[in-house]
Amino acid sequence: MHIGGVMRVKRVTATPDQTAADAIRLMLDAKVGSVVVVDGSVPVGIFTERDVLKLAGANSAFGTAYLRDVMTPSPLTITADDGILDAAQLMGERNLRHLPVVEGGNLVGIVSIKDVLSFLAERLDAAARDTALALLGAS
Repeated sequence: MHIGGVMRVKRVTATPDQTAADAIRLMLDAKVGSVVVVDGSVPVGIFTERDVLKLAGANSAFGTAYLRDVMTPSPLTITADDGILDAAQLMGERNLRHLPVVEGGNLVGIVSIKDVLSFLAERLDAAARDTALALLGAS
């Protein structure tokens, strides 16, 4: 199975000139854990709940922190044709919770570790089960 079968096409995006406060409002409204920062339709960064915690820990003002300064730049991306097990392995190795999905460099969706693990849990073949257990840190 390919990522295209589990990715969410509802994208929550922001621009680099928006503030962290703007991105947090977008995440809360959409009930998601990340915002893909785009230039047009090209992902240039990602801002996640982990970034929110870093800012809070540094006592930063969310309303004056621009995404261009606090996002993770040049995020890893995958394509809709990439396999789910490959994406799961990448997410596990890099400790990622969200991966933008691109086609021709343009954002077409996003996949979360929850999306991947939900799919893997439904398919209880040995490879999927082993991958899910490895991601969860179980032995």
